[in-house]
Amino acid sequence: MSKDKRVVKFRKRRTINIGIVIFLILFIYIAINIYIFFTKEHISIYEVQEGFNVEDSRITGLILREENIVLSEKAGYVYYLHKEGSRVAKGTSVYSVDDSTQIMDIITGSEDTFTLNKDSSKQFQYKISKFHKTYSDNNFSYVYDFKDDVESIVLDVLNQNMIEKGRQIEEDTGFAFTYEVFKSQASGMVSYYMDNYETVTKKSLTREMFNDENYERVSLRTSDMVSINTPIYKLVTSEVWSIILPLTDYQLEKIQEKDKIEFTILKDNFTTSAPLKIFQSSSDNSYYAELIMDKHIVNYLEDRFLEIDLHLEAAKGLKVPLSAITTKDFYIVPLSYFTSGGDSDKPGLIKEEYDKDTGELNPIFVPVDIYYQDDTYGYVDANQFALNTWIRSTEGNRYQLSVTDKLTGVYNVNMGYAVFKRVEIIYQNESYCIVKKDTSYGLSPYDHIALDSTTVVEQKIIY
Repeated sequence: MSKDKRVVKFRKRRTINIGIVIFLILFIYIAINIYIFFTKEHISIYEVQEGFNVEDSRITGLILREENIVLSEKAGYVYYLHKEGSRVAKGTSVYSVDDSTQIMDIITGSEDTFTLNKDSSKQFQYKISKFHKTYSDNNFSYVYDFKDDVESIVLDVLNQNMIEKGRQIEEDTGFAFTYEVFKSQASGMVSYYMDNYETVTKKSLTREMFNDENYERVSLRTSDMVSINTPIYKLVTSEVWSIILPLTDYQLEKIQEKDKIEFTILKDNFTTSAPLKIFQSSSDNSYYAELIMDKHIVNYLEDRFLEIDLHLEAAKGLKVPLSAITTKDFYIVPLSYFTSGGDSDKPGLIKEEYDKDTGELNPIFVPVDIYYQDDTYGYVDANQFALNTWIRSTEGNRYQLSVTDKLTGVYNVNMGYAVFKRVEIIYQNESYCIVKKDTSYGLSPYDHIALDSTTVVEQKIIY
């Protein structure tokens, strides 16, 4: 009994649960990474692809013609004797005016119907087909153009029938059909719209005139009574016409040495060539191209603007967003100071380094990358040497690194950190540029680059 009382009980030693420790470590690690992920600035990556500037060969051109607005010489109801685009000789009857409403009242009060002939029916079908192809929800002006075209055809049919009907009523009733016929004062092509561009010349051109959103054209055909000096029709008096093209700097560079150029009119996919003249407008100092045409004017008589595709040699290379473009400072070093050494044939510079112990200048070979060179100088990364560092050539000449220049480039991130790569831009617009392929220390297809160069620090790990 006494022996049992002498037994001493020890508390069990607490053991550490290794599973809980590992879990806590993982939890803390994950929490830290989540915090870093949501607080660090993220870098968007862009994969470089081959590309070319296809859209910059397309230009909206403005048509200039020799055209005159003809005003009514008499008040009354106008009857048009020619269709849109008809060619008339000098002295040809073009329209008539009737100042009496007697026969007009009989005609308009009649329940007789007019029918379309075969030619008018074909015109309707063509206009409907054209409207169907060109209609866009973003440009309601096509609807108004279609309305004007349909009204023009209807008035053609109406006027011809009214003249025939008026003569018949004159014979049947004895009423005077008091119409007067007016003749053309010159030969040309008849058109029945005006748009206030009739007096525009090359000297008065401005870029604002090419904004077709502000463009308005008015149909001159009407069935209402008109007063004297009302615009009745337009006469185009020459087969020679011009398409004026506003040029970008790139387009000007591409065509300024040409005196003839091939192009396609996209409206009907018509390809032709024409003499070319470059001129500068005195009104806004902008550069324009003039395509001088002497055929096909009747095909585009109803147009003021044409979409033109110039057959230019496209700028081909690597397509890069402008947001990725940056610049970097480089030392300009005479080529005679570059040499080779070390464990490879890599070029380098001999830097002078001061030895505090001996007080001497020791030559040290430093391998470098020559990012760009011309006939005289090579470009060396300015981060590799302190400003005003002295280098020497193998002949013993000395040169101080102080003069810098900028090179254009992007940040390559293929390796997980940002590396500057030089690019040579051969074309650019407001959103992207085309750069040369296969430049030294440049880009290759499918390289990954930083989409926004301002978010990158060179040599910093980005992942």
